[in-house]
Amino acid sequence: MKVCLAAHKQPVKVAWQESPQSSGYLSDARKKVFLDQLSACGMAPAANSDAAVLMVTMQVTASRALLIAYWTETAAGRQTYMVEISRLSLFVARETSPAPQLQKELLWQQEKPIQSALEWQDLDTQERYLFLLSDGLFVRCRLENGVWKVIDSAEFPAGGRRSRSGGESIFYSHAKEKIELALHNKTCEFATGGRISFTCAGSDPADKAGELSFACEKSPRYLSSGKGDYTQLDRIILKPGTGNGTVVSPEESYSSSVDLPGPVFDISMTENSKAASAVVKNLSTGNYEVYRITAVCNN
Repeated sequence: MKVCLAAHKQPVKVAWQESPQSSGYLSDARKKVFLDQLSACGMAPAANSDAAVLMVTMQVTASRALLIAYWTETAAGRQTYMVEISRLSLFVARETSPAPQLQKELLWQQEKPIQSALEWQDLDTQERYLFLLSDGLFVRCRLENGVWKVIDSAEFPAGGRRSRSGGESIFYSHAKEKIELALHNKTCEFATGGRISFTCAGSDPADKAGELSFACEKSPRYLSSGKGDYTQLDRIILKPGTGNGTVVSPEESYSSSVDLPGPVFDISMTENSKAASAVVKNLSTGNYEVYRITAVCNN
């Protein structure tokens, strides 16, 4: 703000200078904030060699950080602007940066039970689909004029006793780059084009980690639900990764959660891992519902 208030509105080249003591303080994220603020006040960063050069540096002491900016060449001589900041405030800002927040959007509801669901987009046609495993049927819906419509369905191979733990589930296998169905002791591949058909084989490890990725963080986080039974309300929790792709338990610390109107039966990730499809039984209406779950960056 000191630079913006004192300088003329003109393109500017920004040069950064760090000392060994200040290494790490002038992060790429903080540099971007500084450049964005300059642009907002009419001083667009430029690579033009004729643009004025603004040197930005930081000096660090045991308790303070001194941020210094100065023009290297001006008609009025050297102009220097300084701001003194507590080092403690820099650490607090880094540790308390806002975590991504979960959001939900209702996509589908019906009276018949739904065991699993998956939202998918055909990259060739750009058409969007919603696949459901519902009461012994594989149901294919397509988004038409903003409304999901059932276009066809087919029976899927029978399995054993149904359970909330995911005995019947549809998911996108990132390892195989295919949509698959986990039907108790079988794994079935599904061809997304043409008539519905399945190719089933013996038991394979399910590639179904609830890994959610988003633009504001390099490392993914993981989705999980509570451990209540069919009579309890539930929530979906966004948790930090464990480093080996494992979804940590709901009792451990989490960064964000979203409440649901009933028990969560299943969570399936989209092919780009930027959203999830969650199946919930609404305890108020008795309907089975499918929600799109996404994470929004607050910073």
